[in-house]
Amino acid sequence: MKKLQSEIPVRYITLKLTRSRIEKGLLAIPVSLLDYFPKSGKQIFVMNEKNKPEAKTFTPYTSSSRECRIGGMRDFFTKYNLKDGDEVVIQKIDERLYRIIPETLFKDVIRNHLENFRKGKHENELKYHLDKAAEWAHITAKELMINQFVFLSRMEIPDRNYKPTGMGARRESVPLALREILGALYEGKCQVTGFTFLTKNGKPYFEIHHIIPEKGNHVKNLLVVSPNTHAQFTYAHLKQIFDKDGWLRKVQFNEEKFDVFQIIDKLDQNIEKEIHFME
Repeated sequence: MKKLQSEIPVRYITLKLTRSRIEKGLLAIPVSLLDYFPKSGKQIFVMNEKNKPEAKTFTPYTSSSRECRIGGMRDFFTKYNLKDGDEVVIQKIDERLYRIIPETLFKDVIRNHLENFRKGKHENELKYHLDKAAEWAHITAKELMINQFVFLSRMEIPDRNYKPTGMGARRESVPLALREILGALYEGKCQVTGFTFLTKNGKPYFEIHHIIPEKGNHVKNLLVVSPNTHAQFTYAHLKQIFDKDGWLRKVQFNEEKFDVFQIIDKLDQNIEKEIHFME
């Protein structure tokens, strides 16, 4: 088994195919994945492209063949034109239900939904694409937002764009998707004071502050803040202390000092894929 940094904000498991097993129309499950599969039985179910379960013959490791394998995969290999060295994603849905997807398709679908999530203009649109991406990743929408935050933190901080208006130009605002991610991770609580309050619709109220106004919408340059804190960033005598990675860690308004809470400290930043090899 080998681990690599994932190219998408999802942790997942792949199995690398071999020519001999493709020709036999089966998946041979390596010892490194045995705990992922039943210890007995002659059948499991694999979700097809329409999310409908299909019965597949299953041979547990405890059989006389001493090889755990899934049969009846020839049509699957043919449909997706899978070849020696290609990888398929394996997800365990429950004890005898699995989803097996070509890795290229898996990554493309999740990327497309996340791109539509990033560009979304309405909450319902955002929710649809986030939920779809999370369904394919087999994680919760909150977990996917956490992973996206980690991925975004690794990017370079861009300069802030300006949008032309009838009166000249105005600075770009924070995209709705990024606001959703920040609101979910910080639960609407000010990163400086911890304060928030519920609005009439039951959601916590917060504002987003650009730490360096000339810099763009990047998680290191944005803070979830209360209205009072936001005003102090604008009008008080201000001192800011950053760490070596560019995260704001301390702030001083006039003579009052505060630590700045950064959620990145509590997140698992290792978003990897596991590659397993047929034996």
